[in-house]
Amino acid sequence: MIPVDSLLYKIDQRLNKLSSNDHQKIQLEDKILALNEAQLKLIKQKFTGVSTPSKMGFGAFTKRYQDIGKLLVDFNENSLSLEEEDPNINQWTAKLSELNPEMMLYADAYVIADKGKCKDRVIWINKDLVKHGDIQFLINNVDFKPSFEYQETFNTITGGDISIYTDGTFTPKELKILYVRYPQKIDKEGYTDFDGNPSINQDCELIEYLEDELLDLTVANLADYTENMSAAQTARMRTITNE
Repeated sequence: MIPVDSLLYKIDQRLNKLSSNDHQKIQLEDKILALNEAQLKLIKQKFTGVSTPSKMGFGAFTKRYQDIGKLLVDFNENSLSLEEEDPNINQWTAKLSELNPEMMLYADAYVIADKGKCKDRVIWINKDLVKHGDIQFLINNVDFKPSFEYQETFNTITGGDISIYTDGTFTPKELKILYVRYPQKIDKEGYTDFDGNPSINQDCELIEYLEDELLDLTVANLADYTENMSAAQTARMRTITNE
């Protein structure tokens, strides 16, 4: 956890370092808004995907992925029911809105499927989402089409739906997803939000060593907002160094 009081103090400190106090007159709610925007941006930057568990094991994450491992929702924490969407292309669909907690970034998935007397086989899904324009090619290509025997298929995400595809010979029953959830919103008592509710004290739940990177992204945005070019340039230089 990163204390919100620490973040707010260091925002003021960094904005003041290379500028006059004029740049320091930023409302609390604006700082909180900038922190939450920066938090989502940082998570997206850290997200680089995960090696397919069936081949590499569940611990095969990149270092950047480990940075946000606290937000990772494992396969076994959710199960989505699939319904046949389009029998012409053997498309089965589930609602991502049924995931709890809410999904921010998709990482990987597999389905539990039946074929004849063979029950509950794991069919791994290619972790790279397929473009809709490629579906027909993949379905009709012997090297890429879904296979119960080879335990592999592919998927697409459209809006709030996730779809997987079969070759028409097996029936997918449930979908298991590995994903990154949304972080808790950072907050601080002292203002009223857009819905008219009083703010609360809520620390950032990211791991502590990410504090500097979160601050750099936040300060860069606020420095642009206040036309504090020196602070903005410094923050962006630090961000490049972090990467």
